[in-house]
Amino acid sequence: MKVLFMTNIPAPYRVTFFNLLAKRCDLTVLFEERNNSIRNEEWYKDNIYHFKYYVLKKHFFKELNQFLKEDYDVIIMGNYASKVSALARFILKSKKKKYVISADGGFAEDKYIFTKWIKTFFMSSASYWLSTGKGTSEYLKAYGAKAENIYTFHFTSLNKQDILASPITYSKKLQLRKKLGYNYKRIFFSVGQLVYRKGYDIFLEAIKNVKLKDTAFLIAGIGNQMVEYQKFIDHNKIENVFLIGFKDKKEILELYKMSDIFFFPTRYDIWGLVVNEAMANGLPIIASDKALAALELLPKEYLLDINNQNQFITLLEKFNKLNDKELYEIGKNNLNKIKDYYIEQMVEDHILIFEDIIKKEKMK
Repeated sequence: MKVLFMTNIPAPYRVTFFNLLAKRCDLTVLFEERNNSIRNEEWYKDNIYHFKYYVLKKHFFKELNQFLKEDYDVIIMGNYASKVSALARFILKSKKKKYVISADGGFAEDKYIFTKWIKTFFMSSASYWLSTGKGTSEYLKAYGAKAENIYTFHFTSLNKQDILASPITYSKKLQLRKKLGYNYKRIFFSVGQLVYRKGYDIFLEAIKNVKLKDTAFLIAGIGNQMVEYQKFIDHNKIENVFLIGFKDKKEILELYKMSDIFFFPTRYDIWGLVVNEAMANGLPIIASDKALAALELLPKEYLLDINNQNQFITLLEKFNKLNDKELYEIGKNNLNKIKDYYIEQMVEDHILIFEDIIKKEKMK
Protein backbone atom coordinates (compact mmCIF):
# COMPACT_ATOMS: atom_id res chain seq x y z
CA MET A 1 0.00 0.00 0.00
CA LYS A 2 1.13 3.55 -0.77
CA VAL A 3 1.04 5.95 2.20
CA LEU A 4 1.74 9.68 2.56
CA PHE A 5 2.33 10.97 6.10
CA MET A 6 2.57 14.72 6.76
CA THR A 7 4.03 15.89 10.07
CA ASN A 8 5.91 18.84 11.58
CA ILE A 9 9.50 17.86 12.48
CA PRO A 10 11.65 14.69 12.46
CA ALA A 11 11.32 13.98 16.18
CA PRO A 12 13.57 10.97 16.96
CA TYR A 13 10.76 8.69 18.10
CA ARG A 14 8.77 9.51 14.95
CA VAL A 15 11.78 8.75 12.76
CA THR A 16 12.06 5.35 14.49
CA PHE A 17 8.33 4.80 13.90
CA PHE A 18 8.61 5.77 10.22
CA ASN A 19 11.66 3.51 9.73
CA LEU A 20 9.65 0.52 10.95
CA LEU A 21 6.46 1.55 9.17
CA ALA A 22 8.36 1.82 5.86
CA LYS A 23 9.16 -1.89 6.11
CA ARG A 24 5.42 -2.62 5.92
CA CYS A 25 4.26 -0.17 3.27
CA ASP A 26 5.42 2.21 0.52
CA LEU A 27 5.86 5.26 2.78
CA THR A 28 6.61 8.90 1.96
CA VAL A 29 6.91 11.44 4.78
CA LEU A 30 6.60 15.21 4.34
CA PHE A 31 8.22 17.21 7.15
CA GLU A 32 7.17 20.85 7.52
CA GLU A 33 10.50 21.84 9.08
CA ARG A 34 13.93 20.28 9.56
CA ASN A 35 14.02 21.19 13.25
CA ASN A 36 12.34 23.23 15.95
CA SER A 37 14.00 26.22 17.64
CA ILE A 38 12.87 25.12 21.12
CA ARG A 39 14.67 21.79 20.77
CA ASN A 40 18.40 21.28 21.36
CA GLU A 41 20.20 20.19 18.17
CA GLU A 42 21.54 17.20 20.10
CA TRP A 43 17.98 15.86 20.14
CA TYR A 44 18.15 15.10 16.41
CA LYS A 45 21.76 13.91 16.15
CA ASP A 46 21.06 10.15 16.04
CA ASN A 47 18.32 10.30 13.40
CA ILE A 48 18.86 7.81 10.56
CA TYR A 49 16.28 7.79 7.77
CA HIS A 50 15.31 4.50 6.12
CA PHE A 51 12.23 5.88 4.38
CA LYS A 52 11.44 8.37 1.63
CA TYR A 53 11.09 11.86 3.03
CA TYR A 54 11.09 15.50 2.02
CA VAL A 55 11.42 18.71 4.03
CA LEU A 56 9.18 21.45 2.64
CA LYS A 57 10.76 24.76 1.71
CA LYS A 58 9.63 28.14 3.05
CA HIS A 59 7.41 28.73 0.02
CA PHE A 60 5.83 25.31 -0.18
CA PHE A 61 2.65 25.62 -2.26
CA LYS A 62 4.06 24.31 -5.55
CA GLU A 63 5.88 21.32 -4.05
CA LEU A 64 3.01 20.44 -1.70
CA ASN A 65 0.60 20.52 -4.61
CA GLN A 66 2.94 18.27 -6.59
CA PHE A 67 3.08 15.66 -3.81
CA LEU A 68 -0.70 15.69 -3.40
CA LYS A 69 -1.21 15.08 -7.12
CA GLU A 70 0.11 11.54 -6.69
CA ASP A 71 -2.20 8.67 -5.90
CA TYR A 72 -1.95 7.26 -2.37
CA ASP A 73 -3.98 4.60 -0.66
CA VAL A 74 -3.88 6.58 2.60
CA ILE A 75 -2.97 10.21 3.33
CA ILE A 76 -2.38 11.20 6.98
CA MET A 77 -2.10 14.69 8.45
CA GLY A 78 -0.20 14.49 11.71
CA ASN A 79 -0.04 18.25 12.28
CA TYR A 80 -3.56 19.34 11.53
CA ALA A 81 -3.25 22.88 12.99
CA SER A 82 -0.46 24.20 10.73
CA LYS A 83 -0.43 26.36 7.60
CA VAL A 84 0.79 23.37 5.59
CA SER A 85 -2.13 21.22 6.75
CA ALA A 86 -4.63 24.04 6.14
CA LEU A 87 -3.42 24.40 2.56
CA ALA A 88 -3.25 20.63 2.08
CA ARG A 89 -6.86 20.38 3.18
CA PHE A 90 -8.00 22.78 0.45
CA ILE A 91 -5.85 21.07 -2.19
CA LEU A 92 -7.19 17.62 -1.27
CA LYS A 93 -10.78 18.82 -1.20
CA SER A 94 -10.36 20.38 -4.65
CA LYS A 95 -9.02 17.06 -5.92
CA LYS A 96 -11.79 15.15 -4.10
CA LYS A 97 -9.25 13.07 -2.20
CA LYS A 98 -9.97 11.71 1.27
CA TYR A 99 -7.51 11.96 4.14
CA VAL A 100 -6.93 10.96 7.74
CA ILE A 101 -6.19 13.25 10.70
CA SER A 102 -3.89 11.78 13.34
CA ALA A 103 -4.09 13.39 16.80
CA ASP A 104 -1.67 12.74 19.67
CA GLY A 105 -4.17 14.22 22.11
CA GLY A 106 -5.91 17.39 23.13
CA PHE A 107 -8.41 19.06 25.44
CA ALA A 108 -11.58 20.66 24.04
CA GLU A 109 -11.37 23.86 26.11
CA ASP A 110 -12.03 26.78 23.78
CA LYS A 111 -12.41 30.26 25.24
CA TYR A 112 -13.69 31.71 21.99
CA ILE A 113 -16.47 30.51 19.67
CA PHE A 114 -14.37 31.41 16.62
CA THR A 115 -11.55 29.11 17.79
CA LYS A 116 -13.95 26.20 18.10
CA TRP A 117 -15.43 26.99 14.69
CA ILE A 118 -12.00 26.95 13.02
CA LYS A 119 -11.03 23.68 14.69
CA THR A 120 -14.36 22.10 13.75
CA PHE A 121 -14.00 23.31 10.16
CA PHE A 122 -10.65 21.58 9.73
CA MET A 123 -11.17 18.52 11.94
CA SER A 124 -14.57 17.55 10.57
CA SER A 125 -13.38 17.73 6.97
CA ALA A 126 -11.33 14.55 7.31
CA SER A 127 -12.84 11.15 6.49
CA TYR A 128 -11.06 9.19 9.22
CA TRP A 129 -9.24 9.96 12.46
CA LEU A 130 -6.44 8.32 14.43
CA SER A 131 -6.60 8.65 18.21
CA THR A 132 -4.28 7.84 21.14
CA GLY A 133 -7.15 6.80 23.40
CA LYS A 134 -10.44 7.70 25.06
CA GLY A 135 -9.51 11.31 25.88
CA THR A 136 -8.26 12.02 22.36
CA SER A 137 -11.36 10.43 20.83
CA GLU A 138 -13.58 12.71 22.92
CA TYR A 139 -11.48 15.66 21.77
CA LEU A 140 -11.89 14.67 18.12
CA LYS A 141 -15.65 14.14 18.47
CA ALA A 142 -15.98 17.60 20.05
CA TYR A 143 -14.80 19.03 16.72
CA GLY A 144 -16.91 16.94 14.40
CA ALA A 145 -15.14 13.59 14.06
CA LYS A 146 -17.48 10.66 13.45
CA ALA A 147 -17.16 8.05 16.19
CA GLU A 148 -17.47 5.12 13.76
CA ASN A 149 -14.45 6.37 11.79
CA ILE A 150 -12.10 6.95 14.75
CA TYR A 151 -9.31 4.40 15.21
CA THR A 152 -7.11 4.16 18.31
CA PHE A 153 -3.44 3.22 18.45
CA HIS A 154 -0.79 2.79 21.15
CA PHE A 155 1.05 6.12 21.20
CA THR A 156 4.64 5.92 22.46
CA SER A 157 8.28 6.86 21.97
CA LEU A 158 9.56 3.50 23.21
CA ASN A 159 10.77 0.34 21.54
CA LYS A 160 9.69 -2.95 23.07
CA GLN A 161 13.17 -3.47 24.49
CA ASP A 162 12.89 -0.14 26.37
CA ILE A 163 10.15 -1.47 28.66
CA LEU A 164 11.54 -3.18 31.76
CA ALA A 165 10.38 -6.64 32.74
CA SER A 166 10.23 -5.53 36.39
CA PRO A 167 11.11 -2.39 38.38
CA ILE A 168 14.70 -1.74 39.40
CA THR A 169 15.37 -2.86 42.97
CA TYR A 170 16.28 -0.26 45.57
CA SER A 171 19.75 -1.74 46.08
CA LYS A 172 20.42 -1.42 42.34
CA LYS A 173 19.18 2.18 42.40
CA LEU A 174 21.64 2.99 45.17
CA GLN A 175 24.48 1.55 43.09
CA LEU A 176 23.47 3.71 40.12
CA ARG A 177 23.26 6.81 42.36
CA LYS A 178 26.71 6.21 43.73
CA LYS A 179 28.04 5.88 40.18
CA LEU A 180 26.35 9.14 39.08
CA GLY A 181 27.17 11.04 42.29
CA TYR A 182 23.69 11.41 43.80
CA ASN A 183 23.89 10.15 47.35
CA TYR A 184 20.32 10.62 48.59
CA LYS A 185 17.90 8.22 50.21
CA ARG A 186 15.01 9.37 48.00
CA ILE A 187 15.17 10.92 44.52
CA PHE A 188 12.32 12.53 42.59
CA PHE A 189 13.05 12.99 38.89
CA SER A 190 11.51 14.99 36.04
CA VAL A 191 12.46 15.71 32.43
CA GLY A 192 11.07 18.43 30.20
CA GLN A 193 11.68 21.80 28.59
CA LEU A 194 12.19 24.56 31.15
CA VAL A 195 9.39 26.71 29.76
CA TYR A 196 6.27 28.18 31.33
CA ARG A 197 3.94 25.51 29.90
CA LYS A 198 5.73 22.70 31.75
CA GLY A 199 4.85 24.14 35.17
CA TYR A 200 8.18 23.83 36.97
CA ASP A 201 7.61 27.24 38.54
CA ILE A 202 4.53 25.72 40.21
CA PHE A 203 6.70 22.94 41.60
CA LEU A 204 9.32 25.40 42.88
CA GLU A 205 6.70 27.50 44.64
CA ALA A 206 5.33 24.36 46.29
CA ILE A 207 8.69 22.97 47.38
CA LYS A 208 10.35 26.14 48.67
CA ASN A 209 8.85 25.81 52.15
CA VAL A 210 8.92 22.01 52.35
CA LYS A 211 11.82 20.32 54.12
CA LEU A 212 12.23 16.70 53.07
CA LYS A 213 15.27 15.16 54.70
CA ASP A 214 17.77 13.30 52.49
CA THR A 215 15.58 13.86 49.41
CA ALA A 216 16.63 15.39 46.08
CA PHE A 217 14.63 16.67 43.11
CA LEU A 218 16.35 16.47 39.72
CA ILE A 219 15.03 18.23 36.62
CA ALA A 220 16.64 17.43 33.25
CA GLY A 221 16.10 19.85 30.38
CA ILE A 222 16.78 23.33 29.08
CA GLY A 223 14.59 26.26 28.07
CA ASN A 224 14.00 29.99 28.28
CA GLN A 225 13.01 29.81 31.97
CA MET A 226 16.14 28.01 33.12
CA VAL A 227 18.00 31.10 34.36
CA GLU A 228 14.90 32.42 36.11
CA TYR A 229 14.30 29.08 37.84
CA GLN A 230 17.91 28.88 39.01
CA LYS A 231 17.66 32.42 40.42
CA PHE A 232 14.50 31.36 42.29
CA ILE A 233 16.29 28.32 43.71
CA ASP A 234 19.26 30.42 44.82
CA HIS A 235 17.15 33.27 46.23
CA ASN A 236 14.99 30.91 48.29
CA LYS A 237 17.99 28.80 49.34
CA ILE A 238 16.43 25.59 48.05
CA GLU A 239 19.24 23.13 48.57
CA ASN A 240 17.73 19.91 47.24
CA VAL A 241 16.48 20.93 43.76
CA PHE A 242 18.94 20.56 40.88
CA LEU A 243 18.52 21.76 37.29
CA ILE A 244 20.85 19.35 35.51
CA GLY A 245 20.50 20.60 31.92
CA PHE A 246 20.13 18.67 28.67
CA LYS A 247 20.79 14.94 28.85
CA ASP A 248 20.95 12.52 25.95
CA LYS A 249 18.83 9.38 25.71
CA LYS A 250 21.39 7.15 27.44
CA GLU A 251 21.82 9.60 30.33
CA ILE A 252 18.05 10.04 30.73
CA LEU A 253 17.64 6.27 30.93
CA GLU A 254 20.16 6.06 33.77
CA LEU A 255 18.37 8.87 35.61
CA TYR A 256 15.03 7.09 35.32
CA LYS A 257 16.53 3.86 36.63
CA MET A 258 18.25 5.40 39.64
CA SER A 259 15.22 7.52 40.70
CA ASP A 260 12.37 6.55 43.01
CA ILE A 261 9.50 8.75 41.80
CA PHE A 262 8.76 10.74 38.64
CA PHE A 263 6.92 14.08 38.81
CA PHE A 264 5.35 16.03 35.94
CA PRO A 265 3.69 19.36 36.86
CA THR A 266 2.75 20.46 33.33
CA ARG A 267 0.19 23.18 32.71
CA TYR A 268 -0.72 21.59 29.39
CA ASP A 269 0.45 18.58 27.39
CA ILE A 270 -1.72 17.07 24.69
CA TRP A 271 -0.19 13.71 25.68
CA GLY A 272 3.09 13.73 27.64
CA LEU A 273 5.37 10.94 26.40
CA VAL A 274 7.60 11.24 29.47
CA VAL A 275 4.75 9.60 31.41
CA ASN A 276 5.10 6.55 29.13
CA GLU A 277 8.86 6.59 29.65
CA ALA A 278 8.63 6.81 33.44
CA MET A 279 6.07 3.99 33.55
CA ALA A 280 8.27 1.85 31.29
CA ASN A 281 11.07 2.25 33.83
CA GLY A 282 8.84 1.05 36.65
CA LEU A 283 8.50 4.40 38.43
CA PRO A 284 5.60 5.66 40.55
CA ILE A 285 4.38 8.96 39.10
CA ILE A 286 2.86 12.22 40.32
CA ALA A 287 1.48 14.01 37.27
CA SER A 288 -0.69 16.96 36.37
CA ASP A 289 -4.22 16.21 35.22
CA LYS A 290 -3.46 18.47 32.24
CA ALA A 291 -1.43 15.70 30.55
CA LEU A 292 -3.61 13.30 28.62
CA ALA A 293 -1.20 10.39 29.16
CA ALA A 294 -1.63 10.82 32.91
CA LEU A 295 -5.43 10.86 32.61
CA GLU A 296 -5.36 7.82 30.35
CA LEU A 297 -2.83 5.68 32.21
CA LEU A 298 -2.55 6.68 35.89
CA PRO A 299 -4.84 6.18 38.91
CA LYS A 300 -6.79 9.33 39.83
CA GLU A 301 -5.21 9.52 43.29
CA TYR A 302 -1.82 10.23 41.69
CA LEU A 303 -3.11 13.08 39.53
CA LEU A 304 -2.32 16.65 40.44
CA ASP A 305 -4.50 19.75 40.15
CA ILE A 306 -1.81 22.29 39.26
CA ASN A 307 -3.84 25.10 40.84
CA ASN A 308 -3.86 23.32 44.20
CA GLN A 309 -0.45 23.87 45.81
CA ASN A 310 -1.46 22.12 49.04
CA GLN A 311 -2.40 18.99 47.10
CA PHE A 312 0.98 19.06 45.36
CA ILE A 313 2.79 19.30 48.70
CA THR A 314 0.63 16.52 50.16
CA LEU A 315 1.40 14.19 47.25
CA LEU A 316 5.14 14.91 47.41
CA GLU A 317 5.18 14.21 51.15
CA LYS A 318 3.00 11.11 50.77
CA PHE A 319 5.27 9.55 48.14
CA ASN A 320 8.36 10.48 50.09
CA LYS A 321 7.07 8.50 53.09
CA LEU A 322 6.32 5.31 51.10
CA ASN A 323 8.74 2.50 51.78
CA ASP A 324 10.77 0.76 49.08
CA LYS A 325 8.36 -2.17 48.78
CA GLU A 326 5.35 0.12 48.34
CA LEU A 327 7.12 2.15 45.64
CA TYR A 328 8.15 -1.08 43.91
CA GLU A 329 4.54 -2.32 43.77
CA ILE A 330 3.26 0.98 42.34
CA GLY A 331 6.01 0.85 39.72
CA LYS A 332 5.12 -2.76 38.92
CA ASN A 333 1.48 -1.78 38.31
CA ASN A 334 2.64 0.99 35.97
CA LEU A 335 4.74 -1.49 34.02
CA ASN A 336 1.73 -3.75 33.57
CA LYS A 337 -0.31 -0.86 32.17
CA ILE A 338 2.37 0.29 29.74
CA LYS A 339 3.52 -3.13 28.46
CA ASP A 340 1.74 -2.79 25.08
CA TYR A 341 2.83 0.79 24.44
CA TYR A 342 5.84 0.25 22.20
CA ILE A 343 6.67 1.44 18.67
CA GLU A 344 6.53 -2.00 17.08
CA GLN A 345 2.93 -2.29 18.31
CA MET A 346 2.19 1.25 17.11
CA VAL A 347 3.35 0.21 13.62
CA GLU A 348 1.15 -2.89 13.72
CA ASP A 349 -1.82 -0.75 14.83
CA HIS A 350 -1.31 1.62 11.89
CA ILE A 351 -1.01 -1.15 9.30
CA LEU A 352 -4.25 -2.75 10.50
CA ILE A 353 -5.96 0.66 10.50
CA PHE A 354 -4.73 1.45 6.97
CA GLU A 355 -5.95 -1.92 5.71
CA ASP A 356 -9.38 -1.34 7.24
CA ILE A 357 -9.66 2.17 5.77
CA ILE A 358 -8.70 0.87 2.30
CA LYS A 359 -11.26 -1.93 2.65
CA LYS A 360 -14.00 0.52 3.66
CA GLU A 361 -13.22 2.79 0.71
CA LYS A 362 -13.32 -0.10 -1.75
CA MET A 363 -16.76 -1.12 -0.47
CA LYS A 364 -18.24 2.33 -1.16
